[in-house]
Amino acid sequence: MERLRLAQLSDLHLGACLSGGKLALPQKKAETRRAEQRQCLSRFAAHVRDTRPAAVLLPGDLFDSPEPDVDDLNFAINALNSIAPIPVFLAPGNHDAYAPSSPYDPHSALYQSRGSGPKWGSNVRIFAADRFETVPLPGHPNVTVTGVAFHRHVPDTHRPLAELPRAAQNGCRILLFHGSLESYPRAGAEPQVLPFTAAELARAGYTYAAVGHYHRGGPIVGERGELLGAYAGAPFAASLGDLTPGSWLDVELTPQQPLNESALRWHRADDRAIHRIEMDVTGLTDTAALAQRLDGLLAASKAGQRDMVHVTLHGRIARGVAFDPRQALAERFFHAAVDDSRVEPDHAVDLAATPDKEPGLAATSEELFIWRMRKLYQQAPDEAERARIKEALFYGLDALTLGEIHLR
Repeated sequence: MERLRLAQLSDLHLGACLSGGKLALPQKKAETRRAEQRQCLSRFAAHVRDTRPAAVLLPGDLFDSPEPDVDDLNFAINALNSIAPIPVFLAPGNHDAYAPSSPYDPHSALYQSRGSGPKWGSNVRIFAADRFETVPLPGHPNVTVTGVAFHRHVPDTHRPLAELPRAAQNGCRILLFHGSLESYPRAGAEPQVLPFTAAELARAGYTYAAVGHYHRGGPIVGERGELLGAYAGAPFAASLGDLTPGSWLDVELTPQQPLNESALRWHRADDRAIHRIEMDVTGLTDTAALAQRLDGLLAASKAGQRDMVHVTLHGRIARGVAFDPRQALAERFFHAAVDDSRVEPDHAVDLAATPDKEPGLAATSEELFIWRMRKLYQQAPDEAERARIKEALFYGLDALTLGEIHLR
């Protein structure tokens, strides 16, 4: 096998709505982020022109929609055409799936309606079939690229490697597709599409697999520790699921050497990052203590002033205490959002009050529990025992009213 350098990028999601979701960027900042999203592709194209790899691999979700905005489409075509004559291989993903209306089809109405808009260059090879196709890599007679397009009519549970013949063992065989490694660590919002296992990929016998879909970049490793391929990750942080630095990937395949993780080199693509902060407000009785805890969590996250933060507050807050860190956070970061929907006032129970008569059959579990804890409190021999009973009361009421317990 000849020494081969490749550049891999996926899951840019051009055209994604950046003003919605839990981050809820205001319009001006969303426009800034849209420009920065395009810069990711421009920087990648410049990197390719500088380093001149043998091929560029794009395993899906270049666009966030199968029918992207014309301006995004023209921008992407211009960027990929600027890489010529370096060949680009593109396998549509679940967001930009191949369809009769897709701009990946040069006969589609969307593609044709652009008039004098740029056309896909001769260096760009788009896989259109929903079954794997194999094509040669120009200028490299012993190298092939095998790819498949995600189609809307293909069930998400279809296993793309099940029908793939084993690759020829001579030369370099590159696999390109958009799918879900079942054992891969993923964000909760990322669905499984075209699932596969490392064992299935190993049996296919390809030299290297460039796979898209998961936004966390990382290697795909076989049962014996051998490198089978990799996810480049998402180059741009667009939502709360994108909590790792945006990246693209350089791959170097070396003749007569086993493929291992030293062949992979990730490059930071996005100058900003998203940090998700979870903060329990239970037991904090003044705004200074609340602000101090939040400062500690932000310091631990290493969020910088160019970054975006999403803070989720939860638990019981002392009655009469209002904690709203939005303005302070907005002054410290590019953008900040706060979700306080899970915060409730702490329980207002006077244990020292004389217990009423025992609640009747119509009493709630909460009323009966409070009555019994008041009796125990009145009978406690000392302050230490009363403090333990009060703590037990709050934990019990959390369990009864919230269905969960917040440590205090």
